[in-house]
Amino acid sequence: MIYYIIGGTVILSVLIIMLTAFIRKRKIIKIGKDGEKKVASTLKKYAGIRGYKVINDLYLPLYDKTTQIDHVLIGFFGIIVVETKNLSGEIYGDPKKKDWLHIMGEKKHTLYNPLMQNQTHIDCIRHLLGKENIYNVNIESLVVFSARKVTLFVPNKLPIIYFKKFKKYLKQPCFEKDNDIDIQKVYNALMKYKVTDKKLIAEHNKNVKIMAKNNK
Repeated sequence: MIYYIIGGTVILSVLIIMLTAFIRKRKIIKIGKDGEKKVASTLKKYAGIRGYKVINDLYLPLYDKTTQIDHVLIGFFGIIVVETKNLSGEIYGDPKKKDWLHIMGEKKHTLYNPLMQNQTHIDCIRHLLGKENIYNVNIESLVVFSARKVTLFVPNKLPIIYFKKFKKYLKQPCFEKDNDIDIQKVYNALMKYKVTDKKLIAEHNKNVKIMAKNNK
């Protein structure tokens, strides 16, 4: 009888651990999505007034894999590629270094340089636009940290901002300039290459989780 009790206790403990890990994972995903929703909402309002286009959560082919882009704003000025990070705590980074430091309480993690991450997105977009014979499009990179309780320790004048400064960033005159960009043509070109295969998207997300786990 005692063996059944011990066995049941062990199984229950394992199930609790698995459930806790699942809940924690879901919470992290929700936090990230909440940050993206805030940025997407701001972009939607901004683009709607000006007749610009916004693409959120865009998966594009990259070599034999895929890359996921949080937000793409397409206007007469060109394109802004936005990477959203909804991380709390302290972020220490150097634009030339691959790994950045993320400190939250007593926990320390490495964070892949979001500027390098976004540059990959930009290079991918340029390549695909080139395949459609679309050139001379100005593409700006921007990283937005959307969490309220985050402190950035990065060099000044980098394209990295807090969410509270996002609306002010979009009000810059350069984003009102008409560089004769065909918004619909650029939008159609990117949507043409949009990855919708659920298996490829699932594989991408799986690889991202593995990378995040290895950086802890």
